[in-house]
Amino acid sequence: MKMSALSAAAKSLEASARWCRNGLIISALLAGPAAHAASDAQVRIALSGGIDLLDPSRTANGPDVAIMTQIYETLLVLDKKTGELKPHLAKSFELKEPTLWEFKLRDDVKFHDGTPLTAADVKYSLERLLTPAINSPHYSQIASISEVKVVDDHTVQIRTKTPDPLLGRRMQPIGGSGRVFIVPKHYFETHSNQEVNDKPIGTGPYKLAEWRKGTSLTLERNPDYWGPAPDVARGRYTFIPENSTRVNALLQGDVDIIQRVPMSDVERIEKADNAKIVASMNGLVQTLLLDSRKPPFNDLRTRQAFVASLDINNIVTHLLGKYGRVLAVPLAPNVVQVDQSIQPYRPDRKLAKQLMDGKNIALNTYTSDGRYVADRDIYQAINAQLGSTGFKITPQVMEWGRLIGMMQSRSAGPFYIIGWDFGEGDASKMNSFLNSNSALSVTADPEYDKLAQEASAEMDEAKRTELWKQAQKLVHDKYYIAAVWQAASVYGFSKKLQWEALDGDNFDLATVKVIQK
Repeated sequence: MKMSALSAAAKSLEASARWCRNGLIISALLAGPAAHAASDAQVRIALSGGIDLLDPSRTANGPDVAIMTQIYETLLVLDKKTGELKPHLAKSFELKEPTLWEFKLRDDVKFHDGTPLTAADVKYSLERLLTPAINSPHYSQIASISEVKVVDDHTVQIRTKTPDPLLGRRMQPIGGSGRVFIVPKHYFETHSNQEVNDKPIGTGPYKLAEWRKGTSLTLERNPDYWGPAPDVARGRYTFIPENSTRVNALLQGDVDIIQRVPMSDVERIEKADNAKIVASMNGLVQTLLLDSRKPPFNDLRTRQAFVASLDINNIVTHLLGKYGRVLAVPLAPNVVQVDQSIQPYRPDRKLAKQLMDGKNIALNTYTSDGRYVADRDIYQAINAQLGSTGFKITPQVMEWGRLIGMMQSRSAGPFYIIGWDFGEGDASKMNSFLNSNSALSVTADPEYDKLAQEASAEMDEAKRTELWKQAQKLVHDKYYIAAVWQAASVYGFSKKLQWEALDGDNFDLATVKVIQK
């Protein structure tokens, strides 16, 4: 089945399967060049969380991905309007057998150091992700790969252990964890992990110009980019986790784009002369994960008591308003396998107290402040509700880069909030936080793992959907995730810029247009 753009057969498979105050400024979160004339615009961007890593094999952290998707690229991309897979670094792709994929590469792509892209780079990128010592957050979603073969300089074949209807979707940049970014084999093999992290080299529309860790990061347009040049010449990212400071920076003209606009400031920005709101309801799905691998949440009754203590609908309605919604399962509404018959948990504090049976459970926990919409406020409200039924919470606010590192080492405490990008629209994203093989999972349930494995190899869409529905019911009935809600992706933009939120929480610097200088 040949797929030079996207054949009907492929569609069927996927169904299965500023520098100064008066200057100009900007932010980012996806990848894909804009097809308009380049300008000399310089922009500044205020992110809500700091940058932790720029090694695409070792991070799926949102702020990291915001930068990496400008430096590194993928074999394929998703059409922003149709959701169909299209060639990118690959000029075509073909499913030659049920377990054999072939990708033919463009011959005009070079890394930032001038080295041509070859199939050996693709093979190296995949095998590095599959190396246990890397502890990659992407591993669980490409674990079906058994072999990567270089056919010639511009052809690579990927063999899977079983049919994998979603392998193509792992080769595009939307979706956070589970992505395969192509890195230069020659550079990674001759430099340490720290060196490739601090001085990344990719094929993307932007290059790293400067990184002042903990303060700012600057990207500059790649003059030798193989695709259309992006409109913005330079983007300087600063890190402002405090909400009011970030909003004031936008309104005072110190930055052009801010991430995670607090709900209380939306109207203020909408009324401003120099700023506007750009929003998408398809934001991150927030999950309140319980570490069920160890006490106290290895006990089902304790998990049930925790869940019954919470009125998450009241919290989301009060703090997010029209920009938030409670979900029953840890999947975005756009996911085709969502089980609509499952309902959100209902609060029942009487039941919670009965299950606690007079016990008090002390828990030391952590939260971010500004990484997600109203994250600290939601966390505080959750803790207050838990206190009424016997859970005694000792809270601590932690910088996001440090917190996500603890999550990846499974040491972030007994429960915490983390958001997930479901831009690819498939239930298999649950593996990132529920599969026992995932670095970000605090669940170890053989029954879930079995269902997920079967679903990942099932080519019949109806059967695959049924398996994922069984997995959703299992997760719901065992109270592995205490609450799920979705917050809209809300950005504050300078009126000098134009951008359309087509990919939810994924914001692409290369697609921003400068409409006023």
